[in-house]
Amino acid sequence: MSPQSRNSRVVRTFVDAFNAADLETMASCLADALVAEVTQRDGSTKQVKGREAYMGLIAQLDIATVKPRLKITQIADVDENQVLVMIEVKAARKGLQLHNFAAYLMTIRGQQIGRIWMVEALPEESDTFWSA
Repeated sequence: MSPQSRNSRVVRTFVDAFNAADLETMASCLADALVAEVTQRDGSTKQVKGREAYMGLIAQLDIATVKPRLKITQIADVDENQVLVMIEVKAARKGLQLHNFAAYLMTIRGQQIGRIWMVEALPEESDTFWSA
């Protein structure tokens, strides 16, 4: 299997684990020293360092209860270490609906995600949804 195929598989495993609210598998896809740029309400990004810190953000979403759905709409190998993935997000909670898109550029090394750059289509709407 080519490095690119393995990298895409890591990303797909991570997304599938998110949809299943399988936090253990999600965490296993992330490097201990993960660095992630997470989109903020105003479209800027906040850097999150470390697997535990990133998984702490995921825990705040309460995905087991909310059951948001991520759908990979496109995935492309950028090079032997990077994957670009477009995700469609749908969720409902507290009478609110969320339908958004986000792109993630992920660097994969040793079958784990070591770097994530996130760009979100509607960051203000996501922040309103998740902070309600």
